[in-house]
Amino acid sequence: MVASHRSLILWLRVLAVGLFCAIVVRSFVTSYRVVGTSMRETLQDGDHILVCELPWLVRPAHCGDTVILTVEGEVLVKRVVACPGDRIALQGGRLVRNGQAQDETIPEYLNRFDDFPEYHLGSDEYFVLGDNRRVSVDSREFGPVTTAQVLGRVLLRVNGGSVSTVAALERGAR
Repeated sequence: MVASHRSLILWLRVLAVGLFCAIVVRSFVTSYRVVGTSMRETLQDGDHILVCELPWLVRPAHCGDTVILTVEGEVLVKRVVACPGDRIALQGGRLVRNGQAQDETIPEYLNRFDDFPEYHLGSDEYFVLGDNRRVSVDSREFGPVTTAQVLGRVLLRVNGGSVSTVAALERGAR
């Protein structure tokens, strides 16, 4: 009887931990559907993405992270290309961060070869761009975003039956 009592207590603990984990995941991981082509080729129109809405507990956003943010009431998905304190510019469509040209894998047919004067980000500002620079409305138009505007970091992408981890969505130097 002692063994079955211990077994029951063990199973109750496992169930409690599982329930707690499910509640945490349900509370802080949200599903979104991608609408539009501003993140093409990384994210496609109609993809579903899972977003961690508390990325700052794990780590702050880094360059290369794909994030969900709000700008003027719109929910957008973009890539972080510069973080607080960075200097950012575009020269002929080439991203320059802190005086160094960045190696990006943006296909030429998705790039927009424009210039953006150097801007020094404040202590709570991020610069975000879409991967399809020809159509993306991003920090080039609305300026830097603050931590408060970032809703979360993309964890997974679901396209049809395939799932990609965030590592497949990240590009650029860390």
